[in-house]
Amino acid sequence: MVEITLHPDSADRDGRTQILDAAGEVFLSEGFERASVDRIAAVAHMSKQSIYELYPNKLALFEAAVRNKLNGAWLSMTSIDNGSDAEDTLARYAMRLFEGFAEPVNFGLFRANIEAANHVPELAAELHERRLASSQPLAFYLEELIEGEVIVPCDPLAMAIRFGGVAVEGARYFLGKALPGKAAQRRVVDQAVRMFLDGYRSVQDGAGDKAHSMSIEPPAREGVTALRLPAEKLLALLDAATSEFLEYGYRRASIDRISAAVRVSKATIYRQFGNKENLLRYIVQREIFTASHEPFELLPASTDPEIALVALARQALDRHLEPANIRMHRLLVVEADFIPDLAQLFYEGRVRRLGDALEQQLEALGLARPSQSATRIFYTLATFAVRFFTAMTPPSEADRDNYARECVKLFMNGLRAGNRQKAIAQAD
Repeated sequence: MVEITLHPDSADRDGRTQILDAAGEVFLSEGFERASVDRIAAVAHMSKQSIYELYPNKLALFEAAVRNKLNGAWLSMTSIDNGSDAEDTLARYAMRLFEGFAEPVNFGLFRANIEAANHVPELAAELHERRLASSQPLAFYLEELIEGEVIVPCDPLAMAIRFGGVAVEGARYFLGKALPGKAAQRRVVDQAVRMFLDGYRSVQDGAGDKAHSMSIEPPAREGVTALRLPAEKLLALLDAATSEFLEYGYRRASIDRISAAVRVSKATIYRQFGNKENLLRYIVQREIFTASHEPFELLPASTDPEIALVALARQALDRHLEPANIRMHRLLVVEADFIPDLAQLFYEGRVRRLGDALEQQLEALGLARPSQSATRIFYTLATFAVRFFTAMTPPSEADRDNYARECVKLFMNGLRAGNRQKAIAQAD
């Protein structure tokens, strides 16, 4: 009888696979903060010690699990399937991208990666850059379209990344909006392709688009109203609570730390807001309401349309890149399942505020009013979707100017060759 000995390397690989599969499942269902090595060990049917022998801490385990699950899947989602023409090929690409994006494992771990940006920013930034690089197959295809004079000359990789962001509607589904079914995905994809090739005038609203019907109200406290804090003390409390939630998230946020920071008792905080959830909801509602009243500066009707819209897009990008705004996005991505109504209102409120300014600016310039779907696309293009959610450093002033110009050129006319001449002829 020949005794078969398993090679140690094979055993190690099998053990790693077992651990990473379990870790991916737990991080997917519970997120980075709530996931524990105890839970992962139980799902993997292994001891914690066995896990720690391969991965020294939860961060290392998270890094390995995300790489294991996302890398290959993301690349397979972004291959090119040539269709009958440019529209068909782009639609096939975008549909595959959306389907892969909406797949539970990909979506859950992508969201967990945004959450982990607060803890492992280097990893989060690296993985996001890899996802951006996975747009290269589409960039190669766009180069072919440029050579064939189907689309105008452009930076193909930059436009491929832009198209990917529009095709999955940027951050919308990370912020409370339920992932759509196939028919709704197809409508989004069709709008993305039309915008990409022909500009905003080609985009019509899809069924059930209610973005502009949402009401944004000032926040209201749920606690006992008889003992109100002085205005200055309340503002200090809200600022301290906001910093606490942005730093630690909802579950790790401490009322004790907030209390100590502003020198009020925990009982006073509970009298004002009732509980920690209501305090979080008040803070998010305050942020939504404040943002809904921040004006955009519009340029006069005599301004060149592209210059006017570039200025608007740049203002939107600058607001989006404010550190507190990025951190609030991260917080709401993490808590979207907990407070989906506010996470969705946070997103839709920003779309609507920019959309109102966009509509006013286009009307002043004598241009066609954008549909609600085109407005959402402009927001996605101006803020660059989720690109900066995991960035370690903000873009330079020059890059911001370039991003705003890219946004407007794509939004106004699309990339199809001849669109600019058609637009000039129609204007004349």
